[in-house]
Amino acid sequence: MSSDGEGAPRRQVASATLLILLGVLVLFVPAGDEGWVLVPISEGHGLSAVDGVGAALLTCGGPWLEVLVVRRLPYLALPPRALFALGLLAGLGVGLLVASVFAGFFWWWAVGAGALGIAVLVLVPLTARR
Repeated sequence: MSSDGEGAPRRQVASATLLILLGVLVLFVPAGDEGWVLVPISEGHGLSAVDGVGAALLTCGGPWLEVLVVRRLPYLALPPRALFALGLLAGLGVGLLVASVFAGFFWWWAVGAGALGIAVLVLVPLTARR
């Protein structure tokens, strides 16, 4: 991506998005097919080798996509209130996802994923387009 903001980083956005999608697909592997829990996190949650691969893919793709979005924010021409609302929605989503793993909010992960997904579905296409 050029530093002057010209040209859409379509290939980079597509690559980062592909890494994220692959990571999510790996994390959707049923618990019975994952093998042993290598690192127990909480009651009902643990990290297996398959989960580690999915987490590694998400760890590579997520920050890469976040950097692309943040670097392109000035060119998206979104009003400050819209940016605040999207940031609040994304933060709430991430918070609920983390809380569902470490606390008794088991089904709140779906609400958190939905909130984060809405923010991503708004910002990522704008980033790739402009």
